[in-house]
Amino acid sequence: MTTETFLPRALYDCHVDRLVAVAGQGDVDLIHLAMGSLLAGRPGLAERLANLDPCPVAGAITNNEIKMALGEHGNVWPSTIRPHVLLAELGG
Repeated sequence: MTTETFLPRALYDCHVDRLVAVAGQGDVDLIHLAMGSLLAGRPGLAERLANLDPCPVAGAITNNEIKMALGEHGNVWPSTIRPHVLLAELGG
């Protein structure tokens, strides 16, 4: 299991914006360029992002698809949710 990574909100949003432009094209190299060292220790995340399906409503890759893949497959989150995670771990 990959260790959780909490990025400052601006950095997280920057990664999401960069990935929206290249995700779902089947090109893992583009994903590596967009994410850089954040992919280290996250096997399969680049492939998952490269092969994302578009939103069925919008017909394109949206921020939501990116955020779900980052969280579910990469354990990458915005730091703004960290207090909620800590509270959940404490059972509150």
